[in-house]
Formats: sequence, C-alpha cells, structure tokens
Amino acid sequence: MRWADIEITTTPQAQDAVSNIMIEHGCGGVAIQGEAPVVVRCYLPVDDQLEERLLLIRNRIKELPGLGIDVDEGEITVTYADEQDWAEAWKEFYHTSKPGKKIVIKPAWEEYEPQPGERIIELEPGMAFGTGLHATTRLCIIALEKYLKPGMRVVDFGTGSGILAIAAAKLGASLVIAFDMDETAVQVARENVVANGVDDRVEVHQTANLRFVGQSIDLMTANLVAQTIINNADIMAGVFRTGGILIASGIIEERLLDVEQALRNNGFDIAEITAEGEWRTVIARRAG
Repeated sequence: MRWADIEITTTPQAQDAVSNIMIEHGCGGVAIQGEAPVVVRCYLPVDDQLEERLLLIRNRIKELPGLGIDVDEGEITVTYADEQDWAEAWKEFYHTSKPGKKIVIKPAWEEYEPQPGERIIELEPGMAFGTGLHATTRLCIIALEKYLKPGMRVVDFGTGSGILAIAAAKLGASLVIAFDMDETAVQVARENVVANGVDDRVEVHQTANLRFVGQSIDLMTANLVAQTIINNADIMAGVFRTGGILIASGIIEERLLDVEQALRNNGFDIAEITAEGEWRTVIARRAG
C-alpha cells in the first residue's frame, strides 16, 4: 500500500486547530515539528477517499482566519511513500514516551527497561492511528490511570490503534470492548492487542454503532471529536451503570461548553476537566 505524507506549515497559534482538522478527516495521530513555523504532519492511505479528505482539510484550514486564528499561509505539502519508507519516516519522531505515571508507550524498534509499577505498551506506527504522541491520547491515559479500577468493564469508542484499550487492560480491566468504523484501524488494533498479550481481555469490532455493547459498562474512553461526542451522548448514557465514568476527549477549547451541556442533558455529572494546549478532556460520571 502507498501512503500520503501530509505536511501543513502553519503558526504555533494554529497548530492545535490544524491538528484537530487533520484528525477529524482521517489522521488518527499527528506529529508536530519545529517552533516557528510549525509543521503538522500525518499519513493517510492512498485510496479512493484521499482526494476528498485533502479537499476537506484545505477548506477547513481556509476557514480558520475567520475564527481569529492566524495560520500564516497554511501551506499543504503532499508526498508519497510505500509501506517501508513510511514506517522508516515515523522513526524520526516516534520514540518511547510516558504520558502518565504508569503507562509507557514504546515503539517496537526501541529498547526500554521498565521501572517498578510501569506497564509497557509496544506499538508499530500503524497508519498513525494513535501513537500516544497527541495531547488527547495523553490526557486519556492520565485519566485512565486515575479512574480505572481493577475488574472494570470498559468500552473504547473509536479505538484507532487500540492504544487506550490496551492501556485499560494493562491497568486491570477485566473486559475491554473496543470498536472503530475504519477497517484499517480495526486491523491495526487487533494486531497491537495480540502483540501486547491482552487479547484474552480485549475485543476489537468494526462498527460505528455503540448500542451493540449492551449495558452496565463501568468506564468508557471516547477520544473522538466534539460533535461525535455530542451526537452520541444519549446512546452513551444508555450503556453505563449508575456511577460509570466517561472519559471524553478530542475536544477543542471552543467546543467544550457544547460538550458539557450535551452530557449534562443526558444524565451525566461533570467530574473533572483536564487540558493540554487547546485540547480538553471531560471526565463525567453517569448520574443515578
């Protein structure tokens, strides 16, 4: 398979907004390089959706100045690589990281000696479907470390690479139901689940329908975008047990109040809001 290497040159002020646009249109993870200007980079598969995705990304970036965000020229550069070249390119900026206190994310090609209490997640870049590099993933992992209790039943809505599902299993979840609508993401997630030795506790499904998970969920991660969280707030409410925890991320600051209101309207109490740059994560508890 061939891959499109998408690079957008912009300003530090615009980097979070540009990252969010890229994620909304298929880039499950982004890398940010440089300081001024900033280059936001991700990969997309060369398929029949690529042209439309690039057009949507361009149009959304053109709208940002109207929102008061200086993108400078917002130049988009597209180059192409085969599977091997693409994987090698990721090695330039994908390294072992520790987003919280327990979870360590390690690319397969690096060595790391775990410290007491650490849980290692080993990932191949896998089309950049969530490498742990993005702020929203880090915020979710920090929340998982705080709120997940051993034995919980967990759902990972929009699993991407499976990183949050694997983290939940490593932190003691008894069952993790992970799903994504993208066929490639599901394939990558299943491979990562097996590689990390948690396939006895993690299921990965290809679907966009949250209702299939049933009821009595203890915790859910939803690292999506604000509108998807808003659109699914009522369905989310229906799968939780009373007191269940929702970790909702991928929310830019401008949409935070909209997400909070949607969750409150559907029976959630807001427990905590965490932030990194322009990104917000809402931790909500299902009310009785």
